[in-house]
Amino acid sequence: MTVKKGVHLTMKYYVHHIPGRLRVRIPSLKKDPRKIEDIKAILQINGIQKTRVNPLTGSVVINYDPDILTSRYLLDVLKTSGYFREDRIFTLDTQIEMASNRAAKKVGRAIFGWAIGRVLESNGLSLIAAFI
Repeated sequence: MTVKKGVHLTMKYYVHHIPGRLRVRIPSLKKDPRKIEDIKAILQINGIQKTRVNPLTGSVVINYDPDILTSRYLLDVLKTSGYFREDRIFTLDTQIEMASNRAAKKVGRAIFGWAIGRVLESNGLSLIAAFI
């Protein structure tokens, strides 16, 4: 997944799942009591044991019985209700991929800079002459 420059990461729907617990960060829930109450009502589903919503982060944690429900079903309920967009998912794997890409670029630049420095130290004049 690529993130366009200028798109702030909080605009993404962060999803983390382990069987029996689903956490979804939904940006539109931040500091919106009407939407928070609406999502709690939508999640009154048999098999959901507990729902917690953090109004500061827009994070919804759903504890459910994995013998009755699946995370896919719960995400579909949120999607159908207009609270979730699958094309905007941002996961821990995405964060790790982005961080490793940034690190690789920085390491690559550092190695390139070091190599150029070494060449210029030992062979600066001959390199300049080759370019002329």
